[in-house]
Amino acid sequence: MNPNPLLKLNQFRQSVWLDFIQKGMLYSGVLESLITDDGILGMTSNPSIFEKAITGSHDSDDAIRSAAQEGKTAKEIYELLTISDVQKAADIFLPTFEKTKARDGFVSLEVSPHLARDTEGTITEARTLWKKIARPNILIKVPATREGVSAIKRLISEGINVNVTLLFGQERYEEVLEAFLSGLEIRVEQKKSIKGITSVASFFLNRIDLACDPLLPKDSEIRGEIAIASAKVAYQKYKTIFQSERFKSLKNKGGDTQRLLWTSTSTKNSGDSDIKYVEALIGPDTINTLPIETLNAYRDHGSPASRLETESEEAEKLIRTLSDVKINLKTVIDQLEKDGIQKFSSAFDKLITSLEISRTQALSNAVDNDRKKHIISLENCENFVQTRLAKLDTENYCKRVWKKDASLWKPDSTHQAMIKNSLGWLHIADKMEDSWIDTIHEFVRDIRKSGFEQVVHMGMGGSSLAALVFARTFSSKDGLPLVVLDTTDPETIKNLDHSIPLEKTLFIVASKSGTTAEPLAFRDYFYDRVKATKGEQAGENFIAITDPGTPLVKESETLAFRRIFLNAPDIGGRYSALSYFGMIPAALMGVNVDEVLNRALQSVQNSVSCELNQHSPGLILGAALGEMVIQKRNKVTLITEKSVEALGIWLEQLMAESTGKEGTGIIPIANEPIGEIENYGNDRFFIYLKNKSIAKNFDTEFLEETISDLKKAGHPILTIELSDSFDLGREFFQWEFATALAGSILSINAFDQPNVQESKDNTNRLLGADHANQHDKNRETSDQDLEKFFKSALPGDYFALMAFLPESESTTEILQTIRSKILSKLKIATTLGYGHRFL
Repeated sequence: MNPNPLLKLNQFRQSVWLDFIQKGMLYSGVLESLITDDGILGMTSNPSIFEKAITGSHDSDDAIRSAAQEGKTAKEIYELLTISDVQKAADIFLPTFEKTKARDGFVSLEVSPHLARDTEGTITEARTLWKKIARPNILIKVPATREGVSAIKRLISEGINVNVTLLFGQERYEEVLEAFLSGLEIRVEQKKSIKGITSVASFFLNRIDLACDPLLPKDSEIRGEIAIASAKVAYQKYKTIFQSERFKSLKNKGGDTQRLLWTSTSTKNSGDSDIKYVEALIGPDTINTLPIETLNAYRDHGSPASRLETESEEAEKLIRTLSDVKINLKTVIDQLEKDGIQKFSSAFDKLITSLEISRTQALSNAVDNDRKKHIISLENCENFVQTRLAKLDTENYCKRVWKKDASLWKPDSTHQAMIKNSLGWLHIADKMEDSWIDTIHEFVRDIRKSGFEQVVHMGMGGSSLAALVFARTFSSKDGLPLVVLDTTDPETIKNLDHSIPLEKTLFIVASKSGTTAEPLAFRDYFYDRVKATKGEQAGENFIAITDPGTPLVKESETLAFRRIFLNAPDIGGRYSALSYFGMIPAALMGVNVDEVLNRALQSVQNSVSCELNQHSPGLILGAALGEMVIQKRNKVTLITEKSVEALGIWLEQLMAESTGKEGTGIIPIANEPIGEIENYGNDRFFIYLKNKSIAKNFDTEFLEETISDLKKAGHPILTIELSDSFDLGREFFQWEFATALAGSILSINAFDQPNVQESKDNTNRLLGADHANQHDKNRETSDQDLEKFFKSALPGDYFALMAFLPESESTTEILQTIRSKILSKLKIATTLGYGHRFL
């Protein structure tokens, strides 16, 4: 087995720090294992990280409640939580700090982002944090704004360690270097020691490429290269300054260099290497701070070598010639700084608002509904599930899944290679919120400005179902009406064609593989229709969502599509709800996708392997799904309130296609009419989805009574309470996590789809037999045939009703009546799907 590549980075005198902090990891041994096993030498944080960590888990609940009852304000509670976490982390890193002689072992905490333009306010808060934390191995993060640079000089002169953050450009970096050196010189003049004063300059990387690449020609050779070139140029400045006579004088008095720290090192552009910003920037006296995803990726396939000083002259030339391709780097950097402050300020405000709600509720003895609002509970299956959860703890499931350990599902290398390339959904919400969402917002503004009045989303299966959920759950009053076309029914297509303003309709062609027959046929049909009126400008009405390098990319370029969105290739279609496939149509119809993603990220945090006192909802749900199949209760029956009913359509494919293989799996039963309790067999596992934002009415009371009766009858029940419709974001991730876990429990690869092709082959075989054996291909089924068919039903079977019909309320009502009668007469589960949307 090859040595851990992370450990080898230190051989090149580069330190690896972790860009993540959560209370649970500080008390569960997770951080210690990262230090021991992966050679992690430090830790950073920012308001966004703390906001997700605190609102996304229950780790801090008791501390929040206690502080509120002591009369502390929301801001004071924030300081209490963050200072406590940083102190604990600093104590864990203290041996590293001592072993490296104060070179590493640091933990960072940021001043309020609202002080980014306030020099005196920054200095005052930095002094307060330094004093309260009272640890030698901490760094106070100060943004590299002009006002921040002045604060940095003063703080260094006062002996306070500083992590300079939000650094993007060369000119500002030179100002930061000057501030650092001047601060040391002031101390020397005051005859104070400069030994042990530490500072790092955090150079943000991926955001530079994300901002510059759209400004470059599509065939430009420097796309995705500007950030790395900027870092290499900065490193040459670092060497020049710290080899100068000016610094030698300070070094002789005990001064240390201000090391460059690479941050924002996760890869955001689809198709780029997921360790791009690590491999290219390995060099002496530097730090690379990695988020969990990048850390795990580098452990898996990193190839350490000293590369930071290779092609440094080419890097300087690239930066100098940006103006030749009409990029004003200073303008880009100014905007990045502004956006960075806004992002951190927004996260900070969101956290303070959440803490204020929790504080108020704690004072009134109310339940902390803000962060406990998404509740999951069990009835009549607790023992089975708790036993399974204990086994998962023993097997370190959570820790291993976040490390993308494919052996959780299959032991053979062929399956494992495929599985490792199918786990991108674990981190897609973070990528989306961090960078892709800005691209979506810009695109939506362009579409509205261009006068579009309608959106038609054309896809099949996983590429379209999340969009369908949004279309049926949210109103489009703040955006454009969204129609999801996922059927080849001629009448449906004809009616759509005649009901939309073709010239003012935006068509989304959605296909992961870029080869799915139905959406390509939809594209060809509607492209010809639009071309008849707009001519060669027809492509302006079309966008594509697909993986990098698919045939659809080339075809869309040929047809001059308005935009091509390249999705993360390591996500299967049914796990793509939180990617471009779900977020673009949602944003176009005016859904607050920022809040949807925020809820998803809270679920992500809750599912990381460091919960202190309880298992995450996703873990409980997955354990229950898998265990109930083992207990032969594989008909997962979804009972949903009307406001979240559409979620069942998405859940059907997620569960059925992920687990329905190898002779086992989950059979999801969605939107089945409620029947008499005695009609439900012992193959049922009921999951009740309720929306607490909906006032009680006759329908909700009826569902509550049904659940109560099912509990009394001994059926296992799992209840999930959503706070409102935005919790769909949380549900998307939670169910993906749970379905993957259920597959692991059942020893199934939850990410392939062998039965898709098997079903096609079986259909062709049956049709072939029909052609060969039937004299009348259009033979109608007789009453006797139906009677014989229904009499063959056995306990544990299910009835699948597949309707190749135009979908309408009246048709659905008739089909639902059929389901209800079958449930009553045969006492077996029923499913309903409009072709081609069926299991």
